[in-house]
Amino acid sequence: MALLACVSAYLRLSAAGVGCAPWPACYQQPAAPERQHHPVARLAHRVLASTLGVVVVLIALASMSLRPRRPMVAGTAFAALALTLGLAGLGGVTSTANTAGVALANLLGGMALAGLLFWLAVHSGRSSPQAPPRSRWPAGVILVLVVIQIGLGAFISTTRAAPACPALPLCMPAASQLPAVLHVSHRLVAIALLATAGTLAATLSRREGRAARSVLPLAGLLLVQAASGTLMVALDFPLWLALAHNAGALLLLLAAVWVLAAA
Repeated sequence: MALLACVSAYLRLSAAGVGCAPWPACYQQPAAPERQHHPVARLAHRVLASTLGVVVVLIALASMSLRPRRPMVAGTAFAALALTLGLAGLGGVTSTANTAGVALANLLGGMALAGLLFWLAVHSGRSSPQAPPRSRWPAGVILVLVVIQIGLGAFISTTRAAPACPALPLCMPAASQLPAVLHVSHRLVAIALLATAGTLAATLSRREGRAARSVLPLAGLLLVQAASGTLMVALDFPLWLALAHNAGALLLLLAAVWVLAAA
């Protein structure tokens, strides 16, 4: 799933012109033919997507035996199957990876599928812990904020809004400048995530075991994501750094799911 997400991000970002020169004028132009065709990457994407589809079908079939005892696990497995079929149908009706609506649906759907599959991996082998509310609510808030953050990043990525807010740390857009508003919102949510992660770390600091340790990778990923996002703006959005930021978003989502399960 992670490899598929990285290949998909490469197809989307390179076709959109991220990392082109001269920046940002080239980014605002229609995609050149050399940016639209990546035969090796497209073949790898199809092979990986087909393989993942088979795996998800097998997971859904295996979960049927758990339905009487673990209905939530079985329901999540079939939700993942439905989402996989939807993404497959979406890929079958269009070949234009740089179409904003298709790219947005693919990006958000892929992230959601990764979250569902990781949730299954965490919960299928054990019963969900009953944690005190004071430690679970910050973990839940973190997951919600991560989902919002990924959504904002997806809109920025798929609507050619990358250069809309070149100032650091924030710009002052007018209310009608939606791309810049998206950037400001994305950066403010990042600050909120760091603050909430700090609250959770303080809440769990007196606890031992997996719950206390689970927040450390999340905090580290948040700092790395903040640094890579800042560098992207400062360095005019190099493609390799945009790909790393996209991969970091996926890891951040999985870390948030892990923290909620462990809290």
